[in-house]
Amino acid sequence: MGPQKLTCGEVGALRVVLEWRDDYDTEGPIGKTWGDLQLWIGDTLVWGRLAPSGEINGLTWSWIDLLEFLTNAWPYLTEEEQYPITFDNRWDEPAHLGELWGKAKLRLRKLEEAQADNEDALLRDFLAVHDFAEALQGAQPAKFLLLRRGNQMLAATTRQELRLPFAATMSALEALGDAIANRLIGSTDTRSECARRGWDNRDAIASSVRLQIATGRDEQSLKRIWPLDMDSRAANEDTYELKAAARMIGHSLADEHLRAVLTVITQLPSGRRPDLGALWQRAVDLIREFEGAHPALQGYLLAAMLREHLNKESGRVDPENTLYSWGVQIRDFAMGGSSLDAIAVWHAQRAATILLNTAGPRAQHPTGRRSTLAHEICHLLVDLDGALPVVEVLGGNVPREIEQRANAFAAEFLLPRAEAAAYVQRELRFVNAPNERRAVIERCVDALVESHGASHETTAWQILRSNSVDSSDEPTLRKHLRSIHEPFELGISRI
Repeated sequence: MGPQKLTCGEVGALRVVLEWRDDYDTEGPIGKTWGDLQLWIGDTLVWGRLAPSGEINGLTWSWIDLLEFLTNAWPYLTEEEQYPITFDNRWDEPAHLGELWGKAKLRLRKLEEAQADNEDALLRDFLAVHDFAEALQGAQPAKFLLLRRGNQMLAATTRQELRLPFAATMSALEALGDAIANRLIGSTDTRSECARRGWDNRDAIASSVRLQIATGRDEQSLKRIWPLDMDSRAANEDTYELKAAARMIGHSLADEHLRAVLTVITQLPSGRRPDLGALWQRAVDLIREFEGAHPALQGYLLAAMLREHLNKESGRVDPENTLYSWGVQIRDFAMGGSSLDAIAVWHAQRAATILLNTAGPRAQHPTGRRSTLAHEICHLLVDLDGALPVVEVLGGNVPREIEQRANAFAAEFLLPRAEAAAYVQRELRFVNAPNERRAVIERCVDALVESHGASHETTAWQILRSNSVDSSDEPTLRKHLRSIHEPFELGISRI
């Protein structure tokens, strides 16, 4: 039945230490899988306890329960990447995955009964395949949730969230499932046989069902939008970019328009992702160094790093030429009535392409086009091997902190705060009268827009964030902050 003690996973990531016990009363499936299990994420012990002697004791349970949970959860851990409900605004959103249930319960209190019942059911179904505590009914272990995000796996307790490598996390879970299933070899009872058969066939689900899990759409909806044969496993094995695009776009486009966009993605020429070499490594190292910093600060630092790399520490930059120099194609399309500005595709087997919606709320304007392309540059620098490995949709359902970083990057790349501050302070040096200061600030905004090609809103944001004006001057700038795209949280007045 294998070794009495085994370790799945690695230190610093997801790690499970399982030691089998032989002191259960019966030899059935419960007794054979009876043991002590320690569950770690990073250096945090999630399941188990530290004894007064300093020894770490695992949680004692029958782990056939966990095997059955893993079998049911497997396609969801592999395919699902979004919360089951949408929060109305950023203030109500959970700060991380571990807060989802608590924040959702607060939201349910504000809803009409029918909607509250529907969302409650969606949440419970979500937790049934993402919260490992649901596996051990009666044991009441600490909550532990996993949710895929591109090449990462979000791993969360109620107190914290860590980003782990997706592939390594799934490999650790697979090794754990195999170890439990091996304990049941030779058992002829119905539960043991069902558990082993279910685990062996955990990937044997229809392609159409996988698509429903990955996109969050039902079968009838998928038939309207999916440009390939939904039931062909061969046709859908390598369509992660289509599934990701459909999920991020959501219902921002009418079904016929979404199908058209997905069809365009399937027709993109073959190619490869941009190879940024040392620049990519510098960007990744910078994010690692400032891993706990506010996303907007990360974006600012990335923009400064790229300007230095391009030998353009000051003055106007050209995002379009930068992208072309990296081998990224830019294709215009027009699709009005949508919040989408761009769909960036950088699947490893396709030519990197940004589909720019010239009728989008931001990209329809020349300055908005520049900001949109700068936004995508940030993703190219730091998100291709993380949360957005194949597709990004600007104006779609993309994690807020990732978009905050890219928006801040775009603003700083187009107009560095230091330049904005120096110019405004120079122009205001001998100006004291309130009316005159307002007029001068307006002229400064117009001049910086003209010189740097940033929008009036981006320029106003950069002046505000540069600490170059008095609080009495802020209303003059805040009147420009009208866009639906907010690059930062308004509650953070100084970064």
